[in-house]
Amino acid sequence: MKTVLITGATSGIGKATALALAKKGFNIVFIARNLARAVEVKEEIISVSNNKDVDFLMADLSSLSQVHKCVESFRQKYQSVDLLINNAGICLPYRRITEDGFEETFQVNHLSHFLLTNLLLDLLKKAASARIINVSSAVYKNASFDPLNLQSEQNYSSFGTYSNTKLLNLLFTIELAERLNGTGITVNALHPGVVKTNFGSEMKGFHKTLSTLFTPFFLTPEQGAATSIYLATSDEVKYITGKYFEKGKIVEPDNEDINPANRRLLWYKSLELSGFKLLN
Repeated sequence: MKTVLITGATSGIGKATALALAKKGFNIVFIARNLARAVEVKEEIISVSNNKDVDFLMADLSSLSQVHKCVESFRQKYQSVDLLINNAGICLPYRRITEDGFEETFQVNHLSHFLLTNLLLDLLKKAASARIINVSSAVYKNASFDPLNLQSEQNYSSFGTYSNTKLLNLLFTIELAERLNGTGITVNALHPGVVKTNFGSEMKGFHKTLSTLFTPFFLTPEQGAATSIYLATSDEVKYITGKYFEKGKIVEPDNEDINPANRRLLWYKSLELSGFKLLN
């Protein structure tokens, strides 16, 4: 039985993805920050999928120490991981600093997933044909990579900061895929579409109004999870790595900031900020 570890699975796209994979017989492990909600979602997935192999680990991605503890807990129960889905994401109406001293959107959407992925690489290498899936967004096209403003220290805006982190997701995906070449691990990113979820629930004012107006045109979480499920299960993408997908198809990234120099710069900056030490 293959084991999947997924972040952001207590609602929306992540929950729909976890449920679909449970129905396909995966051993589901999801990371949650609210215990009551985690218990509720676990019971729901088991009931609907008839798959009892559903577990959760507690961690708030706005805390690097909790990411470390989560991985330690995972190692105590599991010997390998076949599929890692970095799905969790936030969009905040104002700049908020975490206990680690980082801008929260940057930390949750990028840095903690960077750390989580690197901490699990040895367990991914133990699995046959492991896959890493990073949920990005087409809004990366509107973003820019500024190494001197990675955490929106200047000119913070909720949508701008969120868009920038989605660009970081792509830079990380392509760089990691290149570094894992020859290991049997594939790494791909995707745009789920514009989905009706509780994402951005803290938004106010114009953005909240705009979201409400366009809600009838949004995809369902199940529709938004389709590409994640495809990348997780299809033999068609078994050997494809370092790519960006929309609607189940490879799309060439459209942002001039996606280049080798920026990828490497982000990689080493992320190592520094996360405190992760490479073993080789």
